[in-house]
Amino acid sequence: TTQLGAFSTTYINALDLTQISGLTSTQIGKLSATNLSAFDSTQFSSLTSTQIGGLTTTQLNALSSTDVGELADTQLASLSTTQLAALTTTNLSNLASTQIAGLTTTQVTGFTTTMIRGLNETDFSEFADTQIGALSSTQVGALTTTVIANLTGTEIGALSSTQVSGLTSTQIDNLSTTSIYAMNSTQVGGFTATQIATMDTGQLNAYVEMSF
Repeated sequence: TTQLGAFSTTYINALDLTQISGLTSTQIGKLSATNLSAFDSTQFSSLTSTQIGGLTTTQLNALSSTDVGELADTQLASLSTTQLAALTTTNLSNLASTQIAGLTTTQVTGFTTTMIRGLNETDFSEFADTQIGALSSTQVGALTTTVIANLTGTEIGALSSTQVSGLTSTQIDNLSTTSIYAMNSTQVGGFTATQIATMDTGQLNAYVEMSF
């Protein structure tokens, strides 16, 4: 396996699918980041979930957006939370909508706050209700103000009262009255006294109206 890691990218790129299928997860994990990046889309897509499980965090962190884009939804969904956390924020932001939709709630709960901060409003709009609902209050508190300002009614509806309580004062400043009006009484019940104290007049009016 150590010898495999020393092979040239030309040699690795020349491996046929039968040869690749014969590689163990341990051998896959011994490939250098450069060699792994030398895989073409067909080679990447041929890797099994077991082989994907052998990828190290170093290998995953070195993948380009193109490399990550070549992973099938099922392959991406087979990554552990530790492996997924090794992806760069750029790679995470460049995931296709189908790739994001294929992530399990367990994987989503494993997102670091750095990964969450790397999401823009387009990225977040690709999350399913169940994925949004799986986020912790700490993760919700890490969403950028741009994401908060652009929350849709559907996204708001997926939040629990506990998640609402995780919004920071800066996020509250960027929460539209439309978003508050989209909440039900249970959700607005999650606002803390500290959060309410930061609301402007329009937000307070919406809060009062939706509290009953």
